[in-house]
Amino acid sequence: MKKPLTLAASAILAVFVTVFAAKAYDRYALGPANLANGKEQYASHCIGCHGVKGHGDGVLAADLEVPADNISEELANPFGFKQELIASVYTGDNGQQGRMPAFQGVLTKNDISDILEYIRSINE
Repeated sequence: MKKPLTLAASAILAVFVTVFAAKAYDRYALGPANLANGKEQYASHCIGCHGVKGHGDGVLAADLEVPADNISEELANPFGFKQELIASVYTGDNGQQGRMPAFQGVLTKNDISDILEYIRSINE
């Protein structure tokens, strides 16, 4: 006979299921990605600092006071959410003393989502 889960194990399992469901919803909350748009917007606005694959190693990265984020790593973080990344890009609030410019008025939230999915696609 199987041994029942302890209360602690049940709680941990519930947290993981909740996080997994939230991440699945979070990834597709803005609808299907337009990778062509993501590639175009990324090339126009992001590649200089974040590099070809989004690793934070763009041609301008060496001159930055605070290193550019590795977007690919951020997307792979099991406890990170795409909506947080979208908000960061939109407002410029990336936890780095406001060093990243805000793209509100330049990019839509759908554009940013497309960019993130484009980065995810080229790093798989």
